[in-house]
Amino acid sequence: VNICMETVQLTVSDIKDIQTLLEAACARGTWKASEMYTVGLTYNKLSAFLVQAEAQLAAQKTQGE
Repeated sequence: VNICMETVQLTVSDIKDIQTLLEAACARGTWKASEMYTVGLTYNKLSAFLVQAEAQLAAQKTQGE
């Protein structure tokens, strides 16, 4: 079986969109209470990643000036 996959890129903007989707879904009561722990952990990881990514981007812009 041959599987051909295109290279997929995930951008910081995509991750921000995922964070926004999680916020909206939580506000709408999408998940059961027992699922909220996992959703919260995932949200926190995304948030921490975004903070680091944005800091790196800012540092790169500063170095480029």
